[in-house]
Amino acid sequence: DEFRNAIESLKGNDDKIRCILNKADQVDRQKLMRVYGALMWSLGKVVKSPEALRIYVGSFWDQPLMFDDNAQLFEMEEKDLMKDLKELPRNSAVRKINELVKRVRLCKVHAYIISYLKEQMPSFMGKAKKQTELIEGLPAVFRSVMKKFCLAPGDFPDMHDFQEKLREHDFSKFNTLKQRLIDDAETVLGNDFPRLMEALPRSYDPSGTQSLNGGRELGGPLVYEAPPVPQQPRGVSKSGEDDSNPWDDGNPFGTPAAASEWGLSEYVPTYTPQFNSVQKNGFVTGAAARGIMGNSGLANAILRKIWELSDVDKDGQLDLNEFVLAMVLIEGAKNGEEIPPQLDPAMIPPGK
Repeated sequence: DEFRNAIESLKGNDDKIRCILNKADQVDRQKLMRVYGALMWSLGKVVKSPEALRIYVGSFWDQPLMFDDNAQLFEMEEKDLMKDLKELPRNSAVRKINELVKRVRLCKVHAYIISYLKEQMPSFMGKAKKQTELIEGLPAVFRSVMKKFCLAPGDFPDMHDFQEKLREHDFSKFNTLKQRLIDDAETVLGNDFPRLMEALPRSYDPSGTQSLNGGRELGGPLVYEAPPVPQQPRGVSKSGEDDSNPWDDGNPFGTPAAASEWGLSEYVPTYTPQFNSVQKNGFVTGAAARGIMGNSGLANAILRKIWELSDVDKDGQLDLNEFVLAMVLIEGAKNGEEIPPQLDPAMIPPGK
């Protein structure tokens, strides 16, 4: 109970927790496997995180090992721990970016909800009655907004808290939705944040220098510079043919409109670090995903359905977009949403 209370006191900082199984040389290899498995099982019940908690195994002192059959393992674990500690500045930056991404998504959902409530209000008579109906029927409002704009349920505010705050406002005075601002938010989520993530140091370099993209040294504050956009006539390819998109949104970064049409593109920066931690050759296998997905606490039948929906091309592994889709479905299921029998077209990753 004391260990549970200590872990739960760190709620909201799960990604910052590092566990060390010290004095692991006191038992032989077989017993160590049992202790490690029991610890993972216990932590899985306390730490509510989609990603399995990292545990470093070793004997962190300068005394001789009692059982030296795991000496090589302890040495590798110590190196990984030191590398993890040296990458703390980058991890801190990633957490700040993820938090900013979360806030932008919440702000976008809030704007959609407010504009929807504004649209439902009558022009003249019956405003008070209609407002009361909307507040009492807020669950239906949330479902309508979520379905209309293809939003994730995890981005919606707490139902009861939002109801209480709505009672203090006049819906008829709410501002109407400005699509230009929503498009700007989409551009930030789909283009600026991914490029900002790419500008971070990839990993710690034992030589003592960390490089950014383009070989720049990390010798001061991180400066994000957008790459120059090639000057080329709009709608004309290098071959001289007209390949303009009739629905082009004029993205200033030169990204085709089709690339931003995926309904879940804004979640890519959030789940990219988890994907990179388990991917191999650009894919996450079923065995690698078992720890992350299984740690969600969902039933195996639900996880099986989520895997079937996420593995769109049925190749038995998930690329980055399919992995993001799986994590969004998991978050929805954890919030009480039913798993759809088939994917909405807006949820299918591009090119699938």
